[in-house]
Amino acid sequence: MRVQALGCFGSEAYGCQPTSLLVNGRLLLDAGSVTASLSLDAQATIDHILITHAHISHVIGLAYLTDNLFGVRSRPLEVWSIPPVIDQLKAHLFNGTLWPDFSILPSPLRPTLSFHELVEGRPHQIGQYEVTAVGVHHTVETAGYAISDGASAILYQGDSGPTTELWRLANRTVNLDAVIVETTFPNRFSDHAIRTGHLTPELLRAELAQLKVQTSVYAQHMKPQYFSEIVGELAALSDPPVLPLDQGKTYSFGAP
Repeated sequence: MRVQALGCFGSEAYGCQPTSLLVNGRLLLDAGSVTASLSLDAQATIDHILITHAHISHVIGLAYLTDNLFGVRSRPLEVWSIPPVIDQLKAHLFNGTLWPDFSILPSPLRPTLSFHELVEGRPHQIGQYEVTAVGVHHTVETAGYAISDGASAILYQGDSGPTTELWRLANRTVNLDAVIVETTFPNRFSDHAIRTGHLTPELLRAELAQLKVQTSVYAQHMKPQYFSEIVGELAALSDPPVLPLDQGKTYSFGAP
């Protein structure tokens, strides 16, 4: 499984792109920076998108992606998430006011995108992947995902403060090769992190105590203005160690 880190940050600044990961060129995890990071040809090969939640830093690229793919693909781009997130995308983004409703354009019979709901805790087949969604703790309804191709699996947290069901999902996921977590704020903002449904390195340390399997752990979604501070605090973590996800890098998980 190849995971390309298109964007790894919790906001946008020069050289810092919002969260978006591309799996094997076809499955997108969140859409904060997809159009800023990929060529038009590469964008056209994406078949499925998992959205964790409807905050703009995770979906802004979805608006531009649908615009870029209008009239290009013969099949709609499939957008997947838990029902509240799908409802929010329809009501607040693809509503014909903030952005065109590409679920009926160029026509209802040949739309640019289609929406698909996931039942929490139940495996779903999305292309070649088995995907399981669970709710996590954030200021809006948010999902985390386990994604498996049968030989390898990753866990993708999205935005979340302290939570429990995600780690239960991790512990029962077969061939879990990587956990990708968020670490939005440095330790001195722990109260604010808890209030807004985010993590600091210290909060992440407590979260990882629930992880009972050995696997690689990567952190992303750092606020650009605190990046160096957060990375320094992450370096103090051990058992398991946590590495910052490197924007622009492609990671290979599972057997070569």
